[in-house]
Amino acid sequence: MKDKHVDLSPSTSWTIYSPLTRSQYSKYQQAGIAYLHAQLLNNRGIKTPEAMRKFLDARYDQLLDPLTMTGMDSTLERVQRALAAREHITIFGDFDADGVTSAALLTRGLRALKHPDAPLDYYIPHRIYDTRGLSKEAIDKIKARGTSLIITTDCGSSDFEEVAYAKNLGIDIIITDHHQPPEQLPQAYSMINPWRPDSTYNERYLCGVGIAFKLAQALFRTHNREQEAQELLDLVAIGTIGDVAQLLGENHTLVRLGLQQLNHTNNPGLRALIQIANLQPGKLRERDISYVLGPRINAAGRMEHAGTAFHLLTTDDAEEARDYAQELEDLNQSRQQQTEELMKLVREQAQGLSSDQVVLVYGNKDTWPEGIIGLVAGRLSEEIKRPVFVLSQNTDSSRGSARSYGDFNIIEALRNRADLFERHGGHAQAAGFTIANANIEELRKHLLTWHEIIQSSIEALTENKETSDLTSNITEQEALAPMGTRNVDLFVNKPEELTYDIYHKISLLSPFGAGNPEPTFRIDGLRLVRRWTSGLEGRHLRVRLSTNNIQFNGNYLRGGAQLNSFNEGSRVNVIFSLEPAWNPQDGGSSQDIWLKVLHMELNKDA
Repeated sequence: MKDKHVDLSPSTSWTIYSPLTRSQYSKYQQAGIAYLHAQLLNNRGIKTPEAMRKFLDARYDQLLDPLTMTGMDSTLERVQRALAAREHITIFGDFDADGVTSAALLTRGLRALKHPDAPLDYYIPHRIYDTRGLSKEAIDKIKARGTSLIITTDCGSSDFEEVAYAKNLGIDIIITDHHQPPEQLPQAYSMINPWRPDSTYNERYLCGVGIAFKLAQALFRTHNREQEAQELLDLVAIGTIGDVAQLLGENHTLVRLGLQQLNHTNNPGLRALIQIANLQPGKLRERDISYVLGPRINAAGRMEHAGTAFHLLTTDDAEEARDYAQELEDLNQSRQQQTEELMKLVREQAQGLSSDQVVLVYGNKDTWPEGIIGLVAGRLSEEIKRPVFVLSQNTDSSRGSARSYGDFNIIEALRNRADLFERHGGHAQAAGFTIANANIEELRKHLLTWHEIIQSSIEALTENKETSDLTSNITEQEALAPMGTRNVDLFVNKPEELTYDIYHKISLLSPFGAGNPEPTFRIDGLRLVRRWTSGLEGRHLRVRLSTNNIQFNGNYLRGGAQLNSFNEGSRVNVIFSLEPAWNPQDGGSSQDIWLKVLHMELNKDA
């Protein structure tokens, strides 16, 4: 019996942004900003000509000074002292792409700055057998190695007791992290976290690898070797995109520069991974990180131990790098198979929860492997357009992973009933936790109640005429699109203007991702010349559309089931983004575009 896709999602509504008026555009025009760029950036909350120019330029010299980060001065002082005294330093990372790349980045940076004989170690917990973040067991092992300074990456902000334990053992801890800390901060030697209450740093959405880079940037700057820091930006791009961080502000600049570095990287591990994944250096885009490189790096921690990915990213030996890359390739293939098997189980269970606005599903750890439940939660959330909690059950307790959708703040929901959990952590969009099996049903009730409260608050806010005045103090969660709503950037009145030149202009806003989605457009009344299914089991719908003697080819992802809803010759309204297409004629030199169809409906006026 074939696995059937379970569609629990409410109908998605599309909102078209209001076009800039001539008077609104005038200030941008005076600054030399094209109308298309001004409209798209305005849609993304970038309102001033200065901010638009900075976004388009994305220059290294426009990055904020790392020394303005709260905690950086004391961090630099302690690291410099450790380097001078040849102390034993341990980098303590996490097992996802952000945690691994941030640990690898600091390891590469410190390895370049330290004395050749000074010991430099790393520690990354095992996803299944160890506690995530700092733990007393891990600290004991690190102490036995002779470590006197631990620098965390992508973790540590909530580990109050563990930091105190290390301090009693004579180990100083520097925390570099991006997760929202509790009210009581750990008494670490120093903490660099833009979410700490006393932070005055203007960029809060750096992820773990971004913060690790700011530390490396500051260290190399003090040694007058900042160019070497820029060579680490390829790792920043991978970790930032892998963590689905907002690609606005400093993140946007770092990832733009990081992709440039990645396309001519000298990192042997990345070169080997790019080669084994059959990617083409020089043409790597953000989606190659999202769908190819990132999953392979994550596969190590999901399937075995993240150390394999860490070693890949830190080795300087090309042959060793090829071996690690092959191991990650094999692990990723195994991960893909397990993911598909578990997706069948979660869809089947979710089908019986069609009325729940927050979906919680669980199963035995033997068939619901903990290493992939986060991945499965994310995929199910995308499919059903609701927050999803997936739990892997042991005898007495379960480990869970949650992914949000819309305005549901995961970490706030968990903190509101912290008494239910043995351990929990994360941020607005994703979280992990350990919970006693006896508390699972109480958690389900709490989540459904919490969702009702959030929706009531949103409705009240929507009715408030003063909402627009809140944008100057916008938070991460408020920046998300309301549940079931997606935005169209522009209504296209002149389809003949959709050319490769327009695609190129749009690409100047890249990299695209969270906070800076690929621009979307709408055209009404196109004639459907031809449609046919493609892909595995006819999952996708290929279309040929025309208007005024102009033809467009398009691909409606996961639209195959709607084949019979659209007759050839009918008029349709289409919402889409643009993709490049290279015509093999003329030696592959001519360039064209095709439409990535996101939504299609019959034109009722036809």
